[in-house]
Amino acid sequence: MPTFAAEPAAPYHAAANHGEPDAGADAQAAVTELAATAARVAALDTDALTHAELEGLVEGLRRPMTQLDAARARAFADLERRAVQQAPSHQMAGARDEQRRRNAEQNRLSRSDAKRAAEAGRAAADHAATGAAFREGHLGAEHARIIGDTLQHVSPERREVVEARLLSLAEDRDPNAFGRAARELLGKEAPGSAAKAEQRQQLRRAVRMADTADGGFAFSGLLYGTAAEAARTAIHAFRTPDAPGEHRTPEQRNADAFEQLCEVALRAGEAPTQHGVRPHLLVIVEEADLLRGDGTARFGHSGQPLTMSSLQHLLSDCTVSRLVRDAAGTPIEASEAVRTVPQGLWRALLARDGGCTWAGCDAPPSWCDVAHGHTAFRKGGILSPANAALLCRRHHRRFDANDDILLVIEGDSVTYVRRTDDTVPPGERTDAPATMASDQVPAAAQPDPPPPDGEVTQIALAIERDPPEPPEPPEPAEPPEPAEPAEPPEPAEPAEPAEPEHPPG
Repeated sequence: MPTFAAEPAAPYHAAANHGEPDAGADAQAAVTELAATAARVAALDTDALTHAELEGLVEGLRRPMTQLDAARARAFADLERRAVQQAPSHQMAGARDEQRRRNAEQNRLSRSDAKRAAEAGRAAADHAATGAAFREGHLGAEHARIIGDTLQHVSPERREVVEARLLSLAEDRDPNAFGRAARELLGKEAPGSAAKAEQRQQLRRAVRMADTADGGFAFSGLLYGTAAEAARTAIHAFRTPDAPGEHRTPEQRNADAFEQLCEVALRAGEAPTQHGVRPHLLVIVEEADLLRGDGTARFGHSGQPLTMSSLQHLLSDCTVSRLVRDAAGTPIEASEAVRTVPQGLWRALLARDGGCTWAGCDAPPSWCDVAHGHTAFRKGGILSPANAALLCRRHHRRFDANDDILLVIEGDSVTYVRRTDDTVPPGERTDAPATMASDQVPAAAQPDPPPPDGEVTQIALAIERDPPEPPEPPEPAEPPEPAEPAEPPEPAEPAEPAEPEHPPG
């Protein structure tokens, strides 16, 4: 049986009595009664309710909560209006903003939420049918705000008809769907006003970016029109379903898609150069840390540090240049960049793998890195068809992070198996690929010799994700223009024809 409890409610104090003599007292009594009822509802033992009773509770709360939103929205709008009316003409905007700030702080809302609530309250005050539906709980605050914003672009003689149509559209649509329907209706009713509204929206476009204290990169933004659709299309194009054994949240899938989108954009090679170099990831690491594999590195552009374990998926497909410094740290020599993935190897892997080789992933070759197999880059592993495979960035990172997953290459077959070493109990790892076709492990390739001892060095890794493309064949030379005829020279004795090295045939 549900339990009920009442708590003493904080008294309501009317700031000023602008209506009937007893309006303030009525408001105080209503808020006191409401607070007591809200306390009873908040104290309900929901665990004691059946499923049907819980659904009934949720449905029963919808309308009164909407009515409370309407009351607060109308109060916000009235407070802002009075603040503007009481301020000098040159301080009206500041007075409204100050009142909006107070509304937000008193109700623990953001400034944008308080602003949108006040806009809904103004729509309810300016349009009778909308205000009635809002007060009765049939219309949400965001719906009311959209109606008010739409009707201001409609001619006065058409507003009543359009308002009735908007109220009908709002009955069974969430705010996003209703917003689309309202804009479509405005485009048919007043196309010129709709175009101007879209132009004003473009002025609000923004993307904010900032580094975070824990090394992250936070960004948020707002786009409209074709820019918004281009962003939606690009993110959806690079958002892939989970492979077998993977369980990502929608936010993680979006993050992976955004990373892949950025990678492909940098590979295209169409971004402006910086000091003659295409934009790419640059990682600086001490040579000793690189060879040991347990040190730290830093990104060249942002200066953010990272561990060598998070760098492994970049090392096999990159360019490497050596920067030699003296004891004081002054650079004294910089070598030319050397690619670790030759063109021939890329073409061989493209023909053999055709894309990401992780089980269940269909990422195309343009999304893929060249991953080291059983012998890692930092251990001197030689990249060859027997020690490399194509993996998309997401699965390349997972493969490098799992020492108990081995790459097995048998002819044209590429599979991933779990290491059978006694130090790795079966089933300990849960994020292995679903397809385990073989337990054989290819023999380790001979590592490259370590670099000679010498000065203290740093190795700058310019991570260019695009594989080298074979050079384009040269265009055939245009035949030269015939020169003006000159006096013919004296005929020479004809030379004996040379014997061909091979007979034609």
